[in-house]
Amino acid sequence: CAEWQAREMWRSFEQDKTRRAYASEIRLRSKLYTTKFSSSEDMEKYLEKLEDMRRQLANMNVSITDEEMARIILQGVVDSPRNVV
Repeated sequence: CAEWQAREMWRSFEQDKTRRAYASEIRLRSKLYTTKFSSSEDMEKYLEKLEDMRRQLANMNVSITDEEMARIILQGVVDSPRNVV
């Protein structure tokens, strides 16, 4: 009986942990895709912020390719009055 309860508690813990990890991944991915560059912001700091989020996702076993990262960066600066080369 105690073994069954322990097993159920462990399953419940794993399911909750999995849901929280997935929710964290979704939130971080959303933040990565919606972070915009502001003309008052330093470009290097903007890029560091994006790269930090990419590393956090990598730590969650979520891969963001270089090509995808380039799209994310360009998407974030597209409305900026600053030219990006």
